[in-house]
Amino acid sequence: MYSFPLEPDELIKKKCLASYASNREVLTGALYLTDQRLVFVGYALNITNKYMDEVPLAHIKEILPEKTFFVIPNVLKVVTIKDKVLKFVVEGRNEWLKAIQRQINIVD
Repeated sequence: MYSFPLEPDELIKKKCLASYASNREVLTGALYLTDQRLVFVGYALNITNKYMDEVPLAHIKEILPEKTFFVIPNVLKVVTIKDKVLKFVVEGRNEWLKAIQRQINIVD
């Protein structure tokens, strides 16, 4: 259901169902960590309107843990080098933080 094109040498390292929030829009879909980028794929309103957003790992300035409703530790806040802010609600937030940081360190 959630798919996106991979580069010829790109590998998916981690994936999970996720919610995405940016510019007051919240979508449900899947979050993927590849060895080159972070990718969200979801659908707006219905299954025919596919939405995809991606951030190359080299463009991630900051990745921070946040909480939903100030209590639930399940949000990844990603800030890009152009100061775009993306928030993902995921299960296993701390594991995601470690996995993304590990991939960023490999890319650097």
